[in-house]
Amino acid sequence: MVKQCQYCGRYFVPDRRAGARQKACGRAECKHLRKLEAQSVWSGKNPGYFRGRYEYVKEWRLRKKAKDPGRRKMIQDEIPLAKPLQELVLLIPAGRMGMIQDEIRLRRVDTSTFAAYGP
Repeated sequence: MVKQCQYCGRYFVPDRRAGARQKACGRAECKHLRKLEAQSVWSGKNPGYFRGRYEYVKEWRLRKKAKDPGRRKMIQDEIPLAKPLQELVLLIPAGRMGMIQDEIRLRRVDTSTFAAYGP
């Protein structure tokens, strides 16, 4: 079974679990547009869902925190500082220092070491 994507017009084979219900292909842009559409439809059907919920949620969180203060936070109150996934140290050989201008190309030496090389 082949379907046409409603967003980009490309043909795709739908996931067997979704079958005929799938409307978007697997491209990230199409998935994003489908998600936005689904959210707007849901919000249209549930217009007052988020109104007046803050006090209830705030009390619920305080009760949970008081019940078990050592428990891991369920909802983050602060945004944690961004930590790099991997820190790379770039070692440039002394003889190659003058040839680097705009672009640095890296070659993997081992799992945690990269080396710069020229053209």
